Amino acid sequence: MARSPARPWGPLWVLPLLLLAPHGALGFFPNFWSRAMALAWGSATHQDLTEDALLNATLELLRDLPPPRGRRPAWEQLQGRPLLADEVFAAYYGPGASARRFRAALAEVANANAALDFQPAARDDPVLHFDGELLRPAAASLLRARREVLQALGAELYPLARRRLGQLLHSLQDFYSHSNWVELGHRGIHPDLLQPGRELGSIAGADVPTCRSCTGWTCEGNLLGSLRQRGLLTSGYFGSEPGKPPGKCSHGGQLDSSRLRDPQGGINKDSSSPLFSPHHYLHGPAAGLAREASARFLRDLRRDLAHDKRFMRLLDASPGVGLSLVLDTTGSMGEEIGAARLQARDILTRRLGGPEEPDSYLLVPFHDPGFGPVHKTSDADEFLRVLNSISPLGGGDEPEMCLSALQLALLHSPPMSEIFVFTDASAKDAHLRSSVEALIQERRCKVTFLITEDPSRTRVRREVLAPDRFDLYVDLARSSGGQIIFTDNANIRQVAGVIGETTSSSVTLFQYQRGGSSGPGGLGRRGRRKRAAWESHRFWIDSRVDGAIVTVQGAVGTFRLRDPSGESRGRRPHPIGGRDPRVPASAHLPLRPTGTSQSSDAASGPLGTGRRFGTFHRLELSPRPPVGLWTLEVQAQGNYSVHVRGNSSLDFLSYFAVPAKGPHPGLFKLDSRPVRGLPLWLVLAVTGLTRPGGGSVRMEAVELVDPLTGRRLGGELPLQEVAKGTGLYAAALPPALPRGGFALILRGSDSRGRRVERPAPQVTSAVGFLLQLSSAGPLFPGQTGTVAWWVWNPEEPQELGLAVSSDPGYPVSTSSPRLQLGRNQTATGVILLQVPGSAPPGSAVTVTLRADPLSPAGDANFAFIQLLVLHQPPEVMSSGGSQMTGSQECDIMGWLCQAVCVSIRKAVTSEGGAGLDLTMKQPHGLEEEGTGSEEISDIIRKSKEEEVTPTGSEEEVMSAESDDDVIPSGA
Repeated sequence: MARSPARPWGPLWVLPLLLLAPHGALGFFPNFWSRAMALAWGSATHQDLTEDALLNATLELLRDLPPPRGRRPAWEQLQGRPLLADEVFAAYYGPGASARRFRAALAEVANANAALDFQPAARDDPVLHFDGELLRPAAASLLRARREVLQALGAELYPLARRRLGQLLHSLQDFYSHSNWVELGHRGIHPDLLQPGRELGSIAGADVPTCRSCTGWTCEGNLLGSLRQRGLLTSGYFGSEPGKPPGKCSHGGQLDSSRLRDPQGGINKDSSSPLFSPHHYLHGPAAGLAREASARFLRDLRRDLAHDKRFMRLLDASPGVGLSLVLDTTGSMGEEIGAARLQARDILTRRLGGPEEPDSYLLVPFHDPGFGPVHKTSDADEFLRVLNSISPLGGGDEPEMCLSALQLALLHSPPMSEIFVFTDASAKDAHLRSSVEALIQERRCKVTFLITEDPSRTRVRREVLAPDRFDLYVDLARSSGGQIIFTDNANIRQVAGVIGETTSSSVTLFQYQRGGSSGPGGLGRRGRRKRAAWESHRFWIDSRVDGAIVTVQGAVGTFRLRDPSGESRGRRPHPIGGRDPRVPASAHLPLRPTGTSQSSDAASGPLGTGRRFGTFHRLELSPRPPVGLWTLEVQAQGNYSVHVRGNSSLDFLSYFAVPAKGPHPGLFKLDSRPVRGLPLWLVLAVTGLTRPGGGSVRMEAVELVDPLTGRRLGGELPLQEVAKGTGLYAAALPPALPRGGFALILRGSDSRGRRVERPAPQVTSAVGFLLQLSSAGPLFPGQTGTVAWWVWNPEEPQELGLAVSSDPGYPVSTSSPRLQLGRNQTATGVILLQVPGSAPPGSAVTVTLRADPLSPAGDANFAFIQLLVLHQPPEVMSSGGSQMTGSQECDIMGWLCQAVCVSIRKAVTSEGGAGLDLTMKQPHGLEEEGTGSEEISDIIRKSKEEEVTPTGSEEEVMSAESDDDVIPSGA
């Protein structure tokens, strides 16, 4: 595929059909990208159907709730218009509320829905797509998925519930596209589908012919009339597995090889294109019923859950943010623990009962050598009770298990949380740094450290500790978009007020860190005092910023802030730093004495209100600060930091994706960090583009910049709005991503032509290989769960070391601890997780796989997957005679063989670009290595019977293939 940023869509229609390998049955096309790739511009995709249903469910929920304090919902603004996420949110909460978390929840469900067409284990399963007349097993699978969603919601495992919900809705929607329900004349949804205790009704038997041949692209009348006369349901067969019996219908379309076998043609209604859908003329009615069925299920789910607050959490339809604290509980931490209690009580006093009431509470204590447990609740009183029970323990020496506790907090906090860490000690577990950094990127969390250094403390041997021991915290805070705040015993309670400033509308406008530790006992104090020098920083405040707070801390004599009044337009600085890690590029810009100014010495002034607590300076700007380029002049005496946080509904979400050109054309979202060597696209969902009386914002480009120096890494990447009015944009990324970290800056203009700019708070780092995890389904107490992994190496040959862990710490092992991969080579394997019989149903288990480049050395990559523990299902006898559940026998064995036998092919378009060809091969690769699916079955069976980890050679549990046309096939 062409990847020129100047033509972001490119001639997608020239893709040769030969590259679209005929494996797996399509449902409705996966997402917005599919319409361009398939020339089906008028088609409804799974993404459309899912988001429409979710928005209708949200609207119904908010209409039934009491209005927010002090305002009347503006429902009249939505009448006669298509529902848009931002508008539904703003109608209830007001135009100033950020819909970022709401948009993220919708995207999580929609992406999980689309992934069912990309994942090797799922896309070829006829049960998941209502294919091959497996209608009753498919209906039973829907009911199992419903139970899993309800159990996950009951356990408040909302990300897991969203992913399972997306998968359920995909299968439900496929019923109307793949079966003959519409052709039977029905104009309403099936009354018994997804209703416990009910059956689908009459289904055509194996000996009942269903279709006659159709040789054209449009197949009207190819279903036999006897089906309608008898009211018999059927669905089409796709490809060769399962094989199409004589007289049966095919799925049809150019991607289905079975369409050429009598009876020819097909019956799918996936799209409005006759090229892909023989019954394209019924796509509209099928899509309408699929949308209605999705909305009905969400309505029933809310009724069955009988807990509107949990249903709201499922949708994240609230501007509230969680409160996550990580507390050092050693004997010297009495003041810090008291400050945390004070801030928690203050937040609850101000927000309880309002729209910004925290929707979750998390507390993780740590000391040395212990850390945890995780205290997680949605009950404010319970959280305060646990917090009040925390008291300083014994101990005194540094360091402590800080990163272990932070890692737990990242695993258990909701996505996009801000986590506050209270400590006065350095990290004993610094080896967890890369894992914590990967979790920060994967969970999109900010981490703010509040560090107290007080000479009067009881920590022993403080005089021999390294002065740069907190630099690790500095790096983690900077890369996450959080802050690192150094204070002392006398000021901790006042400085901890930053916790209460966090809202869903908080956006990072500028951040800069000079050197490392900059607190009272950091380098700014311990290092040699340098001659004071004035440095200048410049940052942009746009028309969508309603308020801002500027914080400066460290070795600073004084500072002056100047607004943009009287300034002419000059050189545009980058909002995250300067040209050199120590001296920003903006420091070399000439100072302009125009504009209104205010110094740090003034408690109040024309720009706002200032306060100082030790080396921590805080200046809160007056509401609706002037639009333009602001200047901050700092008298630097050593290391210091600057952080500017704004309040705005204009924000954005982003993820990386690859065009998938296989049987399910669409955009495949990567669960991992971006991978060098893949034809990557950046997808952005922008919130708050319009607001009543405030005009609109048009986003134009995105930039990649160095997070330390602010230097632009390549040119601007033009944005293409992919769905009018939705705030959804895409940009093609450059072929070679930076080897270090990079930050994203989104740029546009408001209705008056003034610049609008938003930097992403987190730093992103690209990796050299792709690492993915997939699971066959839930876990069960007392059984061994199975997770498949695969790795693809697009660059030079390298050796990788694999390590696996779980939270909670159940016994877990991987099939191969070391891999030797050549260029464009893939490897697959299995993780076995032994779930103890005492594991509580409704709990979650997170499996983490770490891959370290050993030769040559490089940055580690991580993959995470969360699994749900369910009640023990009834046991049945497997064909081998061992005890195994029916769902596992069906799902694990067939799925695992496919997942381990995935082979990869590189598909190149006529313009020389690459895309993902999501195809499957027969498992000859394993057989050539002397291991077939029977041996994999033995591995699982023996692990269940003997409760031991397989110790076979790498060849027995892993398949690696290398070819000149190898590219990953999806997770």
